[in-house]
Amino acid sequence: MARPAFQITRKVEPVQLLDTLIVLLRRYLPLVLQKTRITPEDVWQVLGYAALRQQTIETACSELAQAPSGNRLREVLLAALPPLPQLQGQLNRALRAQLPRALFKRRRPFRTAFDLVLIPYHGQPQAEATELLRADARSGTTHFHGYATVAIVHDKRRYTLGVYFVAAGQTMAAIARRLLDRRGLPYILPLPVRGRSGGVRKLFAAKKSYFGTYTLSSSEQGRYTVPVAVAQRYLNGRYGKHGCAWFAFVVAGLPASATPAQVFEWYRQRFGIESGYRQMHAVRARTASRSRALRLLLVGLALLLFNLYIAVRRTLTAHPSPQEHPDWLPFDQLMSALQRAIEDRFGCCSEFHLRAAALFS
Repeated sequence: MARPAFQITRKVEPVQLLDTLIVLLRRYLPLVLQKTRITPEDVWQVLGYAALRQQTIETACSELAQAPSGNRLREVLLAALPPLPQLQGQLNRALRAQLPRALFKRRRPFRTAFDLVLIPYHGQPQAEATELLRADARSGTTHFHGYATVAIVHDKRRYTLGVYFVAAGQTMAAIARRLLDRRGLPYILPLPVRGRSGGVRKLFAAKKSYFGTYTLSSSEQGRYTVPVAVAQRYLNGRYGKHGCAWFAFVVAGLPASATPAQVFEWYRQRFGIESGYRQMHAVRARTASRSRALRLLLVGLALLLFNLYIAVRRTLTAHPSPQEHPDWLPFDQLMSALQRAIEDRFGCCSEFHLRAAALFS
């Protein structure tokens, strides 16, 4: 009989994971709750339950027998949340605290991916119109709250390092500097192909992959020439297609030995990171609140839960690449275990009451 490809090294109980999460939240996101018997532990467990069930705070409180009133919990939480910039800093320190210590000793550079996550929003801004971003219609609206995230891949494990609330008019370059607080980093950016001829498609007239230049033009910014990597790849039935396909990337700071094929493969790694963002939505609590701080907190909590999942997989296996075993400890299995741990503490209600409908995001 073949030996298993990975080896279990220790056991972790769901209640231990829940306590670990609460300790992390209490340390990096301290809540000073005024004139209430509700404790920070109550708040974090209810928010965690709402996230795991993709519910609102009020619904989570109604389903947990020993939970406080949803309206009262939300009221004291909103009063305790710090200003948005301070909350961003707290969340990002909590995210970095989840990283394995070995990452801080690594001298080789990491591959970093940025992503802009748009969450549909139905309603008016809390204070300023710039709080909302405009984009193509989705979920019945063209208005969104935007969150930029930065993540790295190490040993085929994805770690989210930071999250940043995006206001209208901010450029991705400014957001990247805000998240990393560094300059002069190597980067790979895809060049979008629009239309059936001209534009970027002119780069695809060659017979093989190559490095070249491309001139971007804008009525506001004028003309700007950038270095590009143009890669030709044979599909061989991938995505149900055959023949060759072309891809163009703006590049800078890459090793002199890099090839366009390597650029293509490096950029492909970001799709693994994007799958983490899809899982993030599966553990994001919903709300109808206009509060930017509360919405950022719910997004940050979802990212912390996903990082916790990555850390648990790393802890419970000695195999160097647990992502090669996708059927082992699925994400939803661990999240369900956390949900049961919260239910064991608060109990479950057996009665439900009718409430008015609302749009949540």
